Amino acid sequence: MRKLFICIACLMAGFAIQAHSQTKEETIKEIRKLYAEAKEKIAQNGKGGKSPKDMNITLNRLEDEDVPLYDMESIDYYFDEISPDDGHPTKHPYFIVENWTNHGHLRYREVLLNPQSQQVVFCYMRGETDAGFVVESRYYFDAEGQCVEEKHNTSNSWSSADNEKRYAERCLRLFSMINYNGYFTPLDLDSPKKRTTPKGDRMKHIRSIYAQAKEKVAANAKREMPDELLITTHDMGDNMPPRTSESKLYFDNDGLYFISRHVSSMQYDGYDELLFEPKTDDLIFSYSRGEEEGEVYEWRYYYDENGKCIETKSNSEETDEGFYDKRAAKDLQAIFRVLTSNEND
Repeated sequence: MRKLFICIACLMAGFAIQAHSQTKEETIKEIRKLYAEAKEKIAQNGKGGKSPKDMNITLNRLEDEDVPLYDMESIDYYFDEISPDDGHPTKHPYFIVENWTNHGHLRYREVLLNPQSQQVVFCYMRGETDAGFVVESRYYFDAEGQCVEEKHNTSNSWSSADNEKRYAERCLRLFSMINYNGYFTPLDLDSPKKRTTPKGDRMKHIRSIYAQAKEKVAANAKREMPDELLITTHDMGDNMPPRTSESKLYFDNDGLYFISRHVSSMQYDGYDELLFEPKTDDLIFSYSRGEEEGEVYEWRYYYDENGKCIETKSNSEETDEGFYDKRAAKDLQAIFRVLTSNEND
């Protein structure tokens, strides 16, 4: 009887191994099908009279002025856009592409997501040094997020399944932050109060910082590789006119100092500016202009050392003392910190 149980156990183990092998093959087959479908969707993105649905993040920064060494990263997202009855469309990425270069070193990544579950199912990484050494790695993931297969062109791989999945999750976190319907960072209302300067002196200081920031932006544009972070999104549902949103974040060794944003469509044109105190990242001035159906409205808000609006200039009766500008500034600062960190490089 004991021998019979042993034989049955061996047979069950054999069936389990065979089933696992079949599941793995089926998983990889399904991933390859999803990959082909995603590539076809990308090829048709913005064609056939439909609005394009994509987003690009480009980060350029000078790492060493003496050499000089430039760090350039570009991340492209392709997404589906769902417009529910509540009027707040949601975006679900299905494919992500990264291109990175630094001093002759190149890296190219692809991340494929299941369009239904939004889970990472495939990651591809290709790296190349300035000496011509090339590595390639492919990772296939099942519905539980476990890597079921990995393929490398060399035993000296630069990546791992866990590392590539962490990078993919970082990209998804960034996408969610940028496309969040509302504001995700709270205002720090309980921080210790700072000593404030008289309003006249404060206004003079803000205008001086604004002029300096504009000069820095102009000088930065003339450099071979400007220090800036660009976020460009093309979206809107198929029954709405295409919309383009572009945010430009300017920074130096002291941090983020100026942001400009432009949103345009056939129905609306808007422009915003956010100005920060050097070295402290405190928002000190915000400007907004909106044009819709021939009407143009402008808002200017000036803030004291504690973030309180001390002056509002607007041709509109609707003002909020810069509350939503302060929320937007906090969100963009958080996005900037994630992008400029060295996490999962």
